[in-house]
Amino acid sequence: MREKALYYHEKGYNCSFVILKAGADKYGVALPEEAQQSCCAVSSGFGVGSICCALVGAVLLFGLLFSEEKAKLLRMQLFVLFHDKYETLNCCAISAQRQDCAEVIGDIAELTEQLIEQTK
Repeated sequence: MREKALYYHEKGYNCSFVILKAGADKYGVALPEEAQQSCCAVSSGFGVGSICCALVGAVLLFGLLFSEEKAKLLRMQLFVLFHDKYETLNCCAISAQRQDCAEVIGDIAELTEQLIEQTK
């Protein structure tokens, strides 16, 4: 998933969509055209520098692949793993330390894939 997410990032798609699209590609989930437009509404930390939207894309993917209960469990696991590495979930705090979020997107894609594979 990492490579696909970074590919979509290089093409200019926003953080939430690159994770959602990379996961949909990997796991054979058809996304409606509106998925990209919908993800635009949650870019840049919801427009207020809040939670990293690449994490939001991962949570949306969990919701497409698993029951509500499993998706919520995976969400919390992802948030804990990500917070352990980056010490925050906040978009502004994460992006302030880097010129671009490619590394962050790659890490989220990798963590997301690991969690999905462990849950299947």
